[in-house]
Amino acid sequence: MPKIKHLSPSHKLALELKYKGNSYQSIAETLNKKWPKSRNGIFSEQNIKDWFKESGTLCEDYRLYEAEMDKVHIETMSIIRRAGARVREQNFRLANEMLIALMGSSNDTVKLAAIKEILDRVEGKPKETIHVSEEELAELSVEDRWNIIPYEMRLQLSRDQYPKEAEEKILDWVATGKSR
Repeated sequence: MPKIKHLSPSHKLALELKYKGNSYQSIAETLNKKWPKSRNGIFSEQNIKDWFKESGTLCEDYRLYEAEMDKVHIETMSIIRRAGARVREQNFRLANEMLIALMGSSNDTVKLAAIKEILDRVEGKPKETIHVSEEELAELSVEDRWNIIPYEMRLQLSRDQYPKEAEEKILDWVATGKSR
């Protein structure tokens, strides 16, 4: 935490609450609950705004606090990412070792499942080909036909990246289910 020893406890808490994204009203309410009989009276929303405005009591202190806390969060996230990568790597190795061990099973079903899993990971899962007749396509709803169109194609349509004639053919097919 930044060096803010010269600040009062209410100022320190206000800095923390503002950094966490609390509204000025919320900060005032929290401070009033914590110090109901403050020597300065009641904390109002306007008091809190005044503290943080350009020439306010906490303006420069908040900038320093915010910069230091951001730095702490960046360092913390970096540590967490590195730890997560280590855990993933260890678990990945263990999972692969277990799959290899399962290939030595006396049960052929277990062997086949392990081999299939390894091949899917290394080579990728095989693509399924679905054959649909024109009559079956025509029976689909407009929404279902639209969803059949690949995402990239829909994106190009929305960005007007097709020639007008091609766009009309596609949209006509979606609407009627019949190609011209």
